Order: sequence, then C-alpha cells, then structure tokens
Amino acid sequence: MRSGKTNGQIESTSPRTNVAKELGPLAPSVRFVIFEADDFGALYAFNEGIRAAFHQGQLNSTCLLANGFAYRHAIEDVLPSCPGLGIGAHLVLNEGPPIAARERVARLLNRDGALRRGFRWLIDMAQTSAGLAQIEIEFRAQIEKMLADGVRLDHFNSHQHVHMIPPIFRLMCRLAREYGIRSVRLTRELPYAAGTWRKRLQPWLNSNIVKRVLLNAYARLDELAAQRFGLATTDYFIGVNYTAQMSVSALLDGLRATPYGTVEVLLHPAIAPDPRDTHYPDPAVRRYATAKQRAMELRTLRSPRLAEFLAREDWKPMNFTTWSSQKTVEPLRTFEPPIEPHVRQAASAIELHCPPWVSEAQDDSRAFAELIASQTQPGQRVLDIGTGTGVAAITLARLGRDVVASDIMSAAVSTARANAERNGVKIECVTSDLLDNISGRFDLIAFNLPYGFGPDNIATAFAKHVLRRIPFIRRNSGLAMPRTVLRFHQQLVERLVRGAPAHLNAGGAVLLHAYESEVTSLARALPAGATMELLLHAGLTNRTVGMLFRLPHE
Repeated sequence: MRSGKTNGQIESTSPRTNVAKELGPLAPSVRFVIFEADDFGALYAFNEGIRAAFHQGQLNSTCLLANGFAYRHAIEDVLPSCPGLGIGAHLVLNEGPPIAARERVARLLNRDGALRRGFRWLIDMAQTSAGLAQIEIEFRAQIEKMLADGVRLDHFNSHQHVHMIPPIFRLMCRLAREYGIRSVRLTRELPYAAGTWRKRLQPWLNSNIVKRVLLNAYARLDELAAQRFGLATTDYFIGVNYTAQMSVSALLDGLRATPYGTVEVLLHPAIAPDPRDTHYPDPAVRRYATAKQRAMELRTLRSPRLAEFLAREDWKPMNFTTWSSQKTVEPLRTFEPPIEPHVRQAASAIELHCPPWVSEAQDDSRAFAELIASQTQPGQRVLDIGTGTGVAAITLARLGRDVVASDIMSAAVSTARANAERNGVKIECVTSDLLDNISGRFDLIAFNLPYGFGPDNIATAFAKHVLRRIPFIRRNSGLAMPRTVLRFHQQLVERLVRGAPAHLNAGGAVLLHAYESEVTSLARALPAGATMELLLHAGLTNRTVGMLFRLPHE
C-alpha cells in the first residue's frame, strides 16, 4: 500500500461565517490536481477499478452513490482498504432507485418507481418550488444514509452533473453548508486540447456537445453562488470534453492547457466485467462499464508517464479534504449600496462625445460611476484607470471628488479631457499603462477592466465601437469569457495589486468593474490578508459587478 496520503475520511467542520472573504495562501502560480473517480458503489467493476487506481496509480478522490448496486461493498470492503482516499457524495436524481420514500419524491420517478433518467426534465423541475422540495428530500436521504454508515464526506457533486442546473446548485450549496461540507464540484471546462486538430474536433461531434456548452454556461452563475455560501470550487475541470478520450497523452495535454490554480480531473476506471454485477439500472450502464475506455482510464492513472509529468511540472496531487484545508473560503459579502438621487442625476447628466477610435462608454459605465461615488466622499482622491470617454471621472468631479483620469491610449486621454471641458469640470488626465505614470496616493483606485485579449489600441477600440452597435453583441458581450481574455484580466489585476499599496492612502481600496464569471479567478491575484466584497447595482449589465477589495497596507 502506498503511503504519504492524507486521510480524506475525516469529520467535516462547520464553515466560518465572517462577512468578508479573506483569501488563503494559494498563489496564482501554484497548481493542484484532484484525480476523481465517479460512480463509486455503482457496480463491483467500478469499485475494483477505483481500488486499483488508488493503490497503483494517482487516484486520490472518489464519490459515492448511495443507491448503487455495490454500495455495501464500497463502504465495507473497498474504503477500509484505501486510507486517505477522499470521499464525496455523488448525489443521484436520474438513475436507479430513490433512497427517500417513493411517495415523498413521486415527481422524480418514472412508472417503474425508479429515478427518471435524463437531464432536460430536471431543468424544468428545478424551476418549481414543489420540484425543488422533492429534490431536497432525495438529496437529504442520500446524504444521511452515507453519514449514518460512517462515511466521512469532503465534497458534493452529482451523477451526470445535474447539480450544475443553477437552482439545484444553490440547493446543494445550502445543504453543503448545513452538513459541514467545504467543497462542491464546478464543472467548468476548457476546450479539448489534446492531440492533432482532427482529434480536437472529435469532442464537438459527440452527443454531449449541447450538455457541455450548457454546463459551462451554468458555471458562470454557479461559481458566484458557491462563493456566497463560502464553499471552495476548483478553477477548472477536465472530464466532460474528454469523454471516451482520456488516454494518458490526452490527459497530459489537458493539464498543460490549464493556465493556473486547481483542476479536478474526472475519470471512470473500472475492471469489467465483474461476475458479481448481476443487476444494472439500465443496459447502457453495462455497456459503459465494460467499454474499453474504462480500462484505458485505469491505465492512464497507473501510467509512469503521468507520475513523471506531475513531478516535472510541479503539479501537486491531493484530495478535496487536503486542498480545501489550505484555503480560507469565507461567505462572500454581496450587497447593493444605496445611491443618492443627486449621484444618479450627476451621472445621467453627463454629455459625451466619442470618436470612433475610442471605445465608447456602455450603458453600465454610468452605473459603475455611481458605485465609485457610493464608496467615496467629497474631497477624497480617486484614480480612474482606463477612463475611456471619461464618464466616471467627470461624474466624480461633478460630485466634488479630486479625480485623476488615466488610460493607456493617448486618444482616450484626449477624449476624456475634451469631454470634461464639455461638461464644465477640470480633471487631471494622464497617459499611463496602469500605474506606470501615476504619482501620489488615493482613497480609491477604480478600474473598468477592458474586454479584450491585450491592451487596447486604435484598431481594437474602433472594432468595439462598431460591434457594440449590434444589439445582440451589446446585450451579451462579456457573458462568454475566453481563456485568453480571462488570463489578460488576471495579468492586469496582478500588476495592479503589486503597485497599488504604494498609491493608496490608509484604508484605501480598489474597485474593479468585473464579470461575475471571473471574480474567483481575479481574487487569486490578491495576497493573504486582503478582503473582498461584491457591489451590485441594477444598472450593471451582462452579469457584471463591482469587485471591491482592500489590500494589506504597507
């Protein structure tokens, strides 16, 4: 038996309840990997595959089905032989028998009294209070069965990822808090990145393509819900896009494509057929368990190439218990600050002229200006980075703030200066790449992150100017977050965080206009001891928020 694993089967502790989130010690450059095997307890074939992958390979976490055919074998035979194997609850809504009394979950069952198969119907079910109530009953029955059998859970996920449906995800988060669980699965996956271009096209031809797109869309909403409940989620996930493709080469390519942070890798190792498996919930389950890909995934986890890669590239394998214990994830304070009528009037009265070579102010730019005003007082100094047309700086100047407006584009600086004169205010305008040419200290540094792959120039600003006149793009820009845009935003925030302490007064703060989908990723740029909260405003569009953080003062 291999040694060196931390026991994942420890009693969970209750989450903390502070209103601000203090960021843990995980730096953006540190990379952790959790190798997870689903369907523990479903069949003897999966149980034995998981046992072999733990003892002879890199598997460090699994998740248990309370309604699986081989559930007793999993908890009475396999678990005692695998000390240190992390255990999660693999909650089931769409396969096998229910654990709750059938009359209490009748909406979830088919005519045979089994959990109804599929995904689409659960989307509709989750929109009703009666449907959610029965889902909660079944979830509780499964969780409490495992706890009563002495299983010490360290994370929650679900069979076929149904928990990612946002109302179900919020329910799971609430239950996780109640049962003292620190982590939930977030199925957010980068595009398939393995092999040749021909192989990279293959996942797009699989029947799962609609589901994969849907899960990534749900992840944008679910990540913030997890933060609000103070639960840890990994940054990335590898598994759905890699269905039936998880060779060791494909897995290594997938890990290489992961830019930072923690990734959960999902596999389904099995040793099949197993003669003890005499009951299958569906013929498709038998075909799945005995498919050659299950043996391939077991070989992948056992491969010396994988072990060598992890050591060479400094990936740190661990289970959810060990990983979440290194993170301090507090319930994230989210609130909508009051906006005084005179602030709204000042923002709405700004007249702007925007030449086509400067990216124009969007509808939510005035809302962001109001948020900045809500966090400052007359006479305080404010730095408006990426000022563009100057709408925020001009609004703040009208409200009596001492404002410096900066932008990397000299054309934008000239536009902001001209708009300030047009509106009868004087502001200091500086051409600067973030803080490079900025002097002095401020009570607040505000930054409206630019949507793009790199610094704006006249060509990109003109493109934005034109594209934003298309209603569909104006309504939906930023809802999709390509990895290159996210990484660019991370780099900007990392640079800003390094230089901000030298430009902030005592008690000063930084306020970003950011997308909800990137809040967690951007927070990783903040040092230990920083605090963060999200500011909401009805005028912010495309699921954007004000991300307010305070850094340890120099």
